[in-house]
Amino acid sequence: MYSKIVQIGKFLQRQLPGWLFYILGFTFDFFYFIPSGNKKLVQQNKELKDIWKWKRAFLLATWPSINDNDLKILKWEDCFSVSNFFLHKDINTINPKFHFFCPYHKPLILDNYIDWLKSADKALPKNTSIILWHTWKELVDKYKLFPNRKICYLYLTPFPLKNNIDLQYPMLAPMTWPLMILPVLIYMWYKEIYLLWCDHNTLKTYGEDRNDFYDRKQDIRKNAADKNWYWKDIIDALENELNVFKQYKYYKAIADKKWIKIINLSEKSWLDIFEKSNLNKILNH
Repeated sequence: MYSKIVQIGKFLQRQLPGWLFYILGFTFDFFYFIPSGNKKLVQQNKELKDIWKWKRAFLLATWPSINDNDLKILKWEDCFSVSNFFLHKDINTINPKFHFFCPYHKPLILDNYIDWLKSADKALPKNTSIILWHTWKELVDKYKLFPNRKICYLYLTPFPLKNNIDLQYPMLAPMTWPLMILPVLIYMWYKEIYLLWCDHNTLKTYGEDRNDFYDRKQDIRKNAADKNWYWKDIIDALENELNVFKQYKYYKAIADKKWIKIINLSEKSWLDIFEKSNLNKILNH
C-alpha cells in the first residue's frame, strides 16, 4: 500500500508546482498518520526522549575510511550503527546500542533482502536494539524479523509536521543512512555526537564501482552494488548530494539550539559544516 502511495507522490511531484506539492503532501501525512495506526506505533519512542543527557555518542557509518581506525577502542562507548556495519569483524566488541535499517527498494529482491536482515539478526550482539521505518511493520510481522530484539519505528516523510525533532510524530525522511541516526541521537539529547566514516565524497568517483570496507562476497543482497542503479545520471546525483548536505545543515541548527555539539571525525569527509577532529584525539582526551 505505502509503495503505491510513494509512486503516486512521485508522479504528482513531476506535475505540480513545488509549493502545491508540499501542501498536498503535508495534508496527506496529517490525515494518514493519525487514523492509520502509525501514531500509536511511534508513541513508544517517548521512552527515548532525553534519556542520555550529558553523555557522548558515536554514529558509525560505512564509508571506506572506516578502515583507517582500530574500532576496538570504541568498546566502552555508546555506538549506533547502520546497514552493513554488522559485517564488521569487531561488531561484538563495539556492541552498538541500536542498529538502523532503511526500507527495501528496487532493484533489490525482497526475499533476498529479508534473508539479509535475518543474517544481520544473527551477527549483531544480542542486546542491540533495532530502529526501522514505519513501513517495515507489516514485513516484520509477516516474516517474524528480529523476534528477540526491541524494535522502534520512525514515521519518516518528506513532509514532517513539526520543524523540530519529536520521534512521536512524522520525521524528515533521510537522504542517506546516517541522517536516519542523527535526529535520534539529538532526541536522546547526547551532548556530544561524533560522526565516524561519514565521508560523503562519492561524487569524486562518479560512475565508478563503489568501494566498501567489507568483501563484496559478504553482502548477500543481489544487485546491491549495481553501479547502473546507484549512478542514474549526474544531475540526479548532484541534486541528491545537495539535499544530503542541506539535511545535515537542518539538524545542525536544531542541535545548536539544544547546545549539542556535533563533531565530524571523518578526515576524508566533504561534510565541512561541522567541526573536524579525529577518533584517537577524542578518545585520548
